[in-house]
Amino acid sequence: MNNINKVNDVLENFYKLFYETEDLALKRGIKCITHTELHIIEAIGKESLSMNELSDRLGITMGTATVAITKLREKGFIDRVRSDADRRKVYVSLSKKGLEALSYHNSYHKNIISTITENIPSKDLDHFTKTFEIILKNLEEKTQFFKPHSVTEFPIGALVSITEVKGTPIIQDYFSANGIEHYTAVKIIDSDEKDKVALLKEDGSTLKVNLLDAKNLIAIKVEE
Repeated sequence: MNNINKVNDVLENFYKLFYETEDLALKRGIKCITHTELHIIEAIGKESLSMNELSDRLGITMGTATVAITKLREKGFIDRVRSDADRRKVYVSLSKKGLEALSYHNSYHKNIISTITENIPSKDLDHFTKTFEIILKNLEEKTQFFKPHSVTEFPIGALVSITEVKGTPIIQDYFSANGIEHYTAVKIIDSDEKDKVALLKEDGSTLKVNLLDAKNLIAIKVEE
């Protein structure tokens, strides 16, 4: 077995066992919550986030975030308030029960890591940490490559695939009528109008979209 396969097997086995252990700990300490819900609680932490901020932090759609937050609120882990300044904005934070779940989760992580590393010499842990930091840095770079962004954030020449069309039904219908939907591949090309983004479609035609509307097109970069 080569080194790449060994690394892959070690990481897969660690991930599986770690979250299996976490699941057992959850059933003992917080019996009415799932791993996904716990990670949402962890993402919120002690902050108050708008739903847009939360969905961006988790890398999920607004719809998915709304469903998850509704369930957590029903279970008593989340407080949700509407902004006084802008009634369209909803902010979420952890309730007392949510903060207790966060504290339990953080304590579990500290205790399990302390337990599984207690018989490893410090020099070996230092070497492991430095190596794993390099792995994490490399993974972060790859994650940024695959992370969805507005088409306005990609450079000229980038080939992207649309993963989500946001905005009002009118804006969504506009893009649909112009052949821009989920999984549509477009290339960002130079526009002769500074306030517009030019998209080269697969059929060879170009669609120019004003910057405000273009921000509703969420995409990932595609390797050519």
